[in-house]
Amino acid sequence: MASTRTITVPTWSAAVRRVPDPVRVAALALAVLAIEAVLARSLVGEGISRFVLLFAGVLAVAFVFRFPLATALVFLGFTDFVFHSTFFSYELGPLSIRPHELALAGLLALAVLRPRRQSWGGAPGIALAAFLALIAVSGAVALAGAKAPLTDVFNWGRSFFPLTLFYVVVRLFPAPEQRRTLLTGAAVIAAVAGLVAVLVSLGWGFGDTLKGEGTQIIREEEGLPGLLRVRLAGLSLGYGLFWYAVVRTAGAPAGRRLAWGMLLTSLAVAIAVSFNRNMWIGLFVGLLLMMVLGGPLVRARLATAVAVGVAGVFLLASIGSTTESRVLDPVVKRGATLFNPRQVSNESSLTDREQETHIAWTTAKQNLLLGVGPGVEFGVSNLEFIGPHSVILEPQLFLHNQYLYLLLIGGVPGLVAFLLFLGIPVARSFTRLPRDPAILACGVGVAMIMISSIVAIYFSVEDMTAVLGLLTGVIAADTETQAADRLKSGIG
Repeated sequence: MASTRTITVPTWSAAVRRVPDPVRVAALALAVLAIEAVLARSLVGEGISRFVLLFAGVLAVAFVFRFPLATALVFLGFTDFVFHSTFFSYELGPLSIRPHELALAGLLALAVLRPRRQSWGGAPGIALAAFLALIAVSGAVALAGAKAPLTDVFNWGRSFFPLTLFYVVVRLFPAPEQRRTLLTGAAVIAAVAGLVAVLVSLGWGFGDTLKGEGTQIIREEEGLPGLLRVRLAGLSLGYGLFWYAVVRTAGAPAGRRLAWGMLLTSLAVAIAVSFNRNMWIGLFVGLLLMMVLGGPLVRARLATAVAVGVAGVFLLASIGSTTESRVLDPVVKRGATLFNPRQVSNESSLTDREQETHIAWTTAKQNLLLGVGPGVEFGVSNLEFIGPHSVILEPQLFLHNQYLYLLLIGGVPGLVAFLLFLGIPVARSFTRLPRDPAILACGVGVAMIMISSIVAIYFSVEDMTAVLGLLTGVIAADTETQAADRLKSGIG
């Protein structure tokens, strides 16, 4: 693949240009991981601010691997990698400063001041701007009515900020080669995070370092041997890019097919050890969409891949059942619940979600115009243990049904604007002529996230909003590239 030209600096030397893009982005991912690991292990001297050193490291990596494409990958490295985005936040009074937001703010400033394409993404861009404006207005109304403190409104609203990666992609990366490199780099980041997740699931000892907000590392059931449930931040990126990795694997030349196959395997196994049933269902729906919309060649290759994959699963299951450790038992047991709706309906998590949905719907119906605003209480509370014998009621400020959540905090206009922001790119990827399996895969990734968001918190967490901004931006930029090509052909 040809090297991507920079937007703000001259092209590298010929020696550097010969380095393949996947190698450079893999080096970038490892460099970011090295910086994060050093800080996570507290190897920084007490006299040096962790935040100052972290941001200096971000700038250094961005300089070495060229700006701004590398900065976009650094941004994804701090939202969808091994550590959660809040892990390296710096508390400045009541405000929590996060490095990925600084990187994104710099990219947005560049997109405004020195855009490569004079566009804001058309209808999806307008819908996104309307949604963000409505959330800001509903938050301001909540503050004016003293319904919530400023810190809650700000912190629950800021999770939508990564959606603006959409504008960065559209305005700074108009060339298909640039977007291809960006998606390749994102897939590499997700694959590295997936490899770490698999190692932790197998019992490697560095899992405790990764524990924290937004990360799950638990045993599926006490006393049950086998894999741990591991959900790192990079799981979101792997889920959104799964079918893109499938397409790249199927279409790669023989020399690169093995590398893409290994990358895809890392994504697949990471989703497996997450024990995330809604993602498993989403992948099945994605398979159906790819089979129906992908064309004869995609269908033929997917059918072959599915046959091989099913055979591999049965082989692993048979091997696992004959070993003493029975490593795969937790995955098999979790997957079996998908075919037993009664067992799922009896789980406490489902009944809790039904209760929160009922209460939130009652509140939402009373605030259909603007909603209650982000960070505002709506009547659901959770028990929080503050000691061995003490508990308090803590207001719950989120909902698992993300469509109802958007209706609750932004009213009908906010929900409609968000659905248009996602729905238009998905429709364009499905109806694109000529068919492009890679763009279709991006649309399928967004569609899977939309399906999973009925029961999972995916529209309002930074790891997923970053993925949505990336995928919708790629589709919108591709649409505009097509329009420009048609215009040139007509003039010619």
